[in-house]
Amino acid sequence: MIITKLKMNKLKSFIFLLIAMTALTSCSEVEKKLNTSQSINHTCPIVEKKNNILLDNEKNEQEVVKLISSKSSNSSYRNQILNFTLSQLYFAPHATTLNSHTLLIAKVAGKEFFINSIPQKQNDFAFMNAVSRMAKFYKKPLSIRSRLALIERNVSEYVYASKSLEQYIKDNQAELFKNRALKRLYFRGAQGVRENELFERLSYVKRLNKLTTYAKNHNSIGSYNSNYLFRRGNYSCSFDSKLHDSNMAILKRPKKSYYNTFSHYKDNNNYIIGVTSSLPEVGDSIGDVLLSNFENDNYTALCLSEQNQGRRYLLLMNGITYNAQVLTDLINNFPQVSYAQQYMNTKRSLVLQNPKRTISEIYGETKTEQGTAQYYTPALGNLTILELNNGLSTYKDPRNGQLTCK
Repeated sequence: MIITKLKMNKLKSFIFLLIAMTALTSCSEVEKKLNTSQSINHTCPIVEKKNNILLDNEKNEQEVVKLISSKSSNSSYRNQILNFTLSQLYFAPHATTLNSHTLLIAKVAGKEFFINSIPQKQNDFAFMNAVSRMAKFYKKPLSIRSRLALIERNVSEYVYASKSLEQYIKDNQAELFKNRALKRLYFRGAQGVRENELFERLSYVKRLNKLTTYAKNHNSIGSYNSNYLFRRGNYSCSFDSKLHDSNMAILKRPKKSYYNTFSHYKDNNNYIIGVTSSLPEVGDSIGDVLLSNFENDNYTALCLSEQNQGRRYLLLMNGITYNAQVLTDLINNFPQVSYAQQYMNTKRSLVLQNPKRTISEIYGETKTEQGTAQYYTPALGNLTILELNNGLSTYKDPRNGQLTCK
């Protein structure tokens, strides 16, 4: 059949129209499917784990009991929480470094201590400054060298790797493999250490003089420290939640950070809880990793909720830019924490500006937002809830970035 030029043009127009209609139909179908998925209140079982010791990998608990005891006197316990905190340098070397962003909340004989230590530049020793201030508060000598020596005498040369450490090794495999000292610690042949496998812990004692001298030469020992908790209704937070009621804009995407949450609970008047955040820079030496600056807006946000009969809840939010904004949205919706599972499974949201729009989770129980354009993501942030009530209960976030349960 012969097709004339006119007929050919008409045919081209028809094909273009058909393609356009197909595209519109496809977009509508995608939107319909997305709206359907958004309407599903997808949640996972929230497991309560009761254990008075919390570590990045619970298999290292046998090492911790060599350093801290629930049967110790108050005077001994003040010493032991310092040693327990310092021991995190060995169990989670990717997330707890000498210059980690550090949140500590402790209570000994009813006397409570809090610090938020934020590194301002490289070699600030933010983690060490937090430990030093806690030692001063509880009137115990820091004696850093002797404490590290005690830890290294008691903690095994090889300890268990966590899932977080495994991920750090995967994320930085090429750089770590090039560093001879770090390659020896984190690799077995060409294979990086995996969760629940043993790895050789660092020795800080033999490196302490060199690291301290280096920091002093660069006039770098110091960090921003705050001992103040901001009050908001039934909550006390490590940040001023009123600043986040205006729904600040997200300015940048941070680099991936690594976290370590640890705790030892003796009773309602004696415990230590800490969380460190780090972004280790893999350089030519181990010192580059241990003193890296946490140049990030991804600091862990903490809120404490007091309940009747001495019950306390600690909310720790990390894993997203401006964790404080996401946590503020949650505490605005809950006057107090009365049921950890419900709190954990509530949809989280984030309001961005220019143009104004709301990012909401697909995960979680329905929470409606009015007046702004809606965008959806599988999950926002990572929340850990600690309940202190005649024991320590931990509730970990089931969100994993996919609509499946861990």
